[in-house]
Amino acid sequence: MIASVETNGLRFDMFTGEERFLAPNCVLVSTRQDAFLIDCGFVKSDVEKLLKFVGQSGKRLRAIFITHAHPDHYGGVNAFAEAFPEATLLARQGVIDGMLEWPAKRLHWQDMFGDQLPVDLVYPRPLLGKAAYLADREMLFLDLPICETVHATAFYVPSARALIAGDLIFNRYHLYMGDTNNPTSWISAIEQARGIGPVDLVFPGHGKLGGVDICAETIRWLKDYRDVAKPGVHFTAIAREMMRRYPDYGLALLLWLTRGPGFGTAGAREIGVPAELLGG
Repeated sequence: MIASVETNGLRFDMFTGEERFLAPNCVLVSTRQDAFLIDCGFVKSDVEKLLKFVGQSGKRLRAIFITHAHPDHYGGVNAFAEAFPEATLLARQGVIDGMLEWPAKRLHWQDMFGDQLPVDLVYPRPLLGKAAYLADREMLFLDLPICETVHATAFYVPSARALIAGDLIFNRYHLYMGDTNNPTSWISAIEQARGIGPVDLVFPGHGKLGGVDICAETIRWLKDYRDVAKPGVHFTAIAREMMRRYPDYGLALLLWLTRGPGFGTAGAREIGVPAELLGG
């Protein structure tokens, strides 16, 4: 699915992957001739669609920026490096360091996604400085406090009053807490980002594009999570309670994913992950 908006001489096209592949968003920001891509998809079938869309746009892809080191946002790096060799692949050094975990991430996801996943990665160059430019349009780099990951970058386009948030913001999807479990810092990161300047458009990492109000909705979810996830509460109880509080939110599977024992050791069904989240 692609959602598009034009404002003040810039075009934003947000590509969303399939729900069964975690529905990650990627954003193509373009002028008449040139474009930046923020994140580049996950599984091969989605990446192929995104490649086709970017190629058919007729824009010169100048750079690809990676927001954070989760594979649903960087899984297309190899395909894009091959298809657009003139485009520079960029990420902050902390994000690159996180991407070095890909062999373990692949092991984590291969039972679900199999040969849809890349085997090896082309790694980005370090993203330096404070901003990049499309023609005369500035795009600022926002280095975030700990949120979904320890290191993450959002992007702000002042002339369009647009925040490309990556996984800083989810719109009507459950958040993934398994890496940092730090809702307080995540709330601070959102407050910092929405305070960078006027914001009319927010492109979330998951969910539909919206206005600045979806920042408040993400904060509300995080405050509820903080209330539920007290020290000593088992993560299965946390998952069930957050599903009860937000029954219409997508990606509930994310609530059941941990980096420690449990999901990987006992198996998803054994710890009580609802069957409908596992495809029946």
